[in-house]
Amino acid sequence: MNGLYLAAAGAAAGLQTLDTVASNLANIATPGFRRILASTRAVTGNGSPYEFAQAEANAPIDMAQGPLQSTGNPLDIAVTGPGFFVVQTRDGYAYTRNGELQVADNGELLAAGQPLVGEGGGTIVLTPGTVSIGGDGTVNVNGLPRGKIALADPSGIALTPQGGGLYRAAGGATLPTGASGQFHQGFLERSTGSEITQMVAMMSVSRNYETSMKALQTIDANHSKTIDAFTLNA
Repeated sequence: MNGLYLAAAGAAAGLQTLDTVASNLANIATPGFRRILASTRAVTGNGSPYEFAQAEANAPIDMAQGPLQSTGNPLDIAVTGPGFFVVQTRDGYAYTRNGELQVADNGELLAAGQPLVGEGGGTIVLTPGTVSIGGDGTVNVNGLPRGKIALADPSGIALTPQGGGLYRAAGGATLPTGASGQFHQGFLERSTGSEITQMVAMMSVSRNYETSMKALQTIDANHSKTIDAFTLNA
């Protein structure tokens, strides 16, 4: 029975990892997306001397710098450096690297569909005119300052994906602002991890999952044969 449990654990871990890799692949085109570094580990339990495969429950996200892509759109901004944009949600602050900004009906700048927070904690409200964003994050309209984009520092604090390109700090923490970073107007940061690497990872995980399932089916078939033989000889 140990072989049956080992194969089942391997298949379950493979399925969870496959979901993670599929999410990474689906978000390849999401600006600023940080792929999840899916992994499995060996664990013991239930008094068994054997090690079972288990998918990492809180896999870390890839904090590497993503490549920049020129768009020419003045409301697109990318950051080189560790900082994250801060946005205000109904549940408090969240963080994103998605610099595909929009302007709400009331003039507020939005990032990932949420009000973008400026230094000092308030939102940034634009007036009609030509928007320019400096390398330090200062937002100007027709040459007049409208605020400065805050950058949160995630150093030493785990981030948890929330969907929609948003992240929250572990334990409900609030990240300090003032992170270093250089703003690039007219650019977007692409997601970490290329489409090719994620496709290769998906194929590898799929093969491992199929191997575990075949082992599970083989062991189950052998058990059935053993039970049938025992029943006939009883």
